[in-house]
Amino acid sequence: MKKLLFFAGTLLTLTGCTVYRPQAVDIPLINHAGDTRVDASFSVSSWVGIIDAMNINATVSHGFNGWLAGQLHANYGGENWYAQAAPGVYLPMGDYGVAELYAGYGYGGADREDKDDRREHFAGHYHLPFVQLNVGLHDLLSSKLDLGVGLKVGGFLPDYQYHKFGSDGVEDLSKYEHYTTSNLLLEPQVMLRFGAPSFKFNVKVGVAWLSDFLNDSDNAHMIYDFVTASCGFTFSF
Repeated sequence: MKKLLFFAGTLLTLTGCTVYRPQAVDIPLINHAGDTRVDASFSVSSWVGIIDAMNINATVSHGFNGWLAGQLHANYGGENWYAQAAPGVYLPMGDYGVAELYAGYGYGGADREDKDDRREHFAGHYHLPFVQLNVGLHDLLSSKLDLGVGLKVGGFLPDYQYHKFGSDGVEDLSKYEHYTTSNLLLEPQVMLRFGAPSFKFNVKVGVAWLSDFLNDSDNAHMIYDFVTASCGFTFSF
């Protein structure tokens, strides 16, 4: 609780030392061989209501045969980035239902510096092996509506450093932080797509929980974003 209260106060004066944010990855709902989705979106990420990052996102998903699928995703926000690849399987359920299970690997990071006086520098990266289960309904209302939910479960493996410098440019080693604590990641997401059969507007909201992050007393200047919301377009082929 002390850690959480410290973060809330710190965030009012210092934002940007964010080790992770929920990813706006498409929930494709692949349901037949040759089924392809191309998703492009814009997202914002937040911690306690303050927008911390804005990213552009792209996801490509494809059904290779009657059960095998694959997905590639990348996003970029200037001072942060992330990419993942995941093969998977899918199971149609009736005329409209489908379940997908992906197993993949992600890599991301950030590099931010105080732009006024260059007295703070935060940089690092993380690895993320994961599995993700998606379930949903596709092609409702004469192929005009898709609904889906997903849950990503992964191992968050970070390596971040925070440096603080005095006005003379000399680093204050008492403020140095090095965060390498491994975490269990839980990341649920909801998705809505609506429009024409081959071109739909999409809205997604995802939240993240890291198991040990708030318990680490040595990373006082680092946070992670709890929620990411995105909107964009999905092309179906």
